[in-house]
Amino acid sequence: MDSVGNTAMMDNRLDRIEQKLDKLTEAVSQIARVEEQLLSAFKRMDRHEKRLDDQEDDIRELENVVMVNSSSVKNAERFFWIAVSACASLVVYMVR
Repeated sequence: MDSVGNTAMMDNRLDRIEQKLDKLTEAVSQIARVEEQLLSAFKRMDRHEKRLDDQEDDIRELENVVMVNSSSVKNAERFFWIAVSACASLVVYMVR
């Protein structure tokens, strides 16, 4: 009877150990899933940072183009008004 009691107690103990191992296995698999999600999030963040850097470079390039264009437009506008005033002066001179 004593060996039957020991066997039952050992079986009970082994069952508890198996349950704990199952819980540990589940926890490890959850940790692996979370780690994969974190890696995915980090890769996504790296992609976003690269895209932002590219956009900043594009904005700087556009700023330079705008500065060149604004000086060209300013000179063209001056030439236009000089031509308009010259034409107006010519008309006034001819009418007189």
